[in-house]
Amino acid sequence: MAKAHRHPEVRDVQPGVLLAFSGGLLLFIALATIGVKLAFNTAPTWLPVPGNTSPESPGLQTAPNQDLISFRAEEDRQLKMLGWIDRDAGIARMPIDDAMWAIVSNGLPDWSQQRSVSSGGDDCGLVTAAVPRAPQSQNCRGQSGAGR
Repeated sequence: MAKAHRHPEVRDVQPGVLLAFSGGLLLFIALATIGVKLAFNTAPTWLPVPGNTSPESPGLQTAPNQDLISFRAEEDRQLKMLGWIDRDAGIARMPIDDAMWAIVSNGLPDWSQQRSVSSGGDDCGLVTAAVPRAPQSQNCRGQSGAGR
């Protein structure tokens, strides 16, 4: 029996080519990063110089978290306050909890029935029936006396 000549096994990936490709890829990424930084300079140039209090460059918020807490506390205070917004127009403010309880107790007005009371689809009858002291109802009274 004659021995068959066998070819030696060859590698699928050559280490030199793999290292050259990796080095080229890293070089490309580095150059691309530098190129993007030069093309699109994202450093903010509008920030004021510390200690500069001139009117041309107003100061930024120094404590935004505390400002937000104060703002929300003021909103909560106004939502729980009872008082007049415009006494002459008959517009008042009531605590939101009381307003929600009034809606739950009495329900919402049936706007469809009140619309049929108003003449010709005009909203004046709706406004005067729902909120007679509202400024809009005064405008409606002025229109009904002048134009009708």
